[in-house]
Amino acid sequence: GKLTWLDPRVASGQAIPGFPVWTCKTVGGTTMHWTASCPRLQEHEFKARSTYGEIAGANLVDWPLDLQELAPYYSLAEDRMGVTGTHDIPRLPGNNNYKVLEAGARKVGYTEINTNNVAINSEARDGRAACLQIGFCTSGCVIQAKWSTLYTEMPAAEKTGHFELRPESMVVAIKHDKQGRASEVHYLNGDGELKKQKLRAVCVAGNAVETSRLLLNSASNRFPGGLANSSDQVGRNYMRHFIAGVVGEMPGSVNIHRGAHQAGIVKDESGHNPERGFAGGILMLT
Repeated sequence: GKLTWLDPRVASGQAIPGFPVWTCKTVGGTTMHWTASCPRLQEHEFKARSTYGEIAGANLVDWPLDLQELAPYYSLAEDRMGVTGTHDIPRLPGNNNYKVLEAGARKVGYTEINTNNVAINSEARDGRAACLQIGFCTSGCVIQAKWSTLYTEMPAAEKTGHFELRPESMVVAIKHDKQGRASEVHYLNGDGELKKQKLRAVCVAGNAVETSRLLLNSASNRFPGGLANSSDQVGRNYMRHFIAGVVGEMPGSVNIHRGAHQAGIVKDESGHNPERGFAGGILMLT
């Protein structure tokens, strides 16, 4: 019931009432709900302002780093999560849904087509089974083939004997000492009771919306705009993926429910081509 969090939210700009942002109130967080798709940013996407120029209504900037600098960290993450198509890890086999996409894409001349780089085991790895193509990836993964902190980092942490999990709890504020260093978190437990936990360090990893909420809600006299917000940009410039969906009726049975939830990708249109009349590129997924 909490895999798509539909609790009331407050926002400005083009916020659609009741529209989910796919953050999850679950042990494992959004890694329980994600499709495990792991494409890397492209080189030009690090230089959005330089590449796309001035765009009305947007606030584009160039990143302070480039793909070459980030690549080693991409590689570490891909190896840790077992991303297919990297580190000699085979890609997932194509299900019927993918085969329909591939046939149509090749017919119109596309060539960059595969079952994508996904953090789903194509073969047994890291003590977890290979994907059985069950098809309900966004509801968790019953055989733990999809990488999620619920199946990987947390069990490993529990084995150390130095880890305590407090489920059904939600942090509402981070407090700090006189030096401005994090010293305490306030959270609500499953019964709605406010609890306090002293600490020496805190890791904020709540995805874009929830990280912003927590930092802004942690405002103090010393940090009136919220924590880590000297730029006044926390909570601003949020943008969802722009999605256009197409459904087709096939002459025969496709069994779209079988196979990885995100079964394939076409990358031929992913580059920036201003002749198309818009900035950025398109990934076609099935």
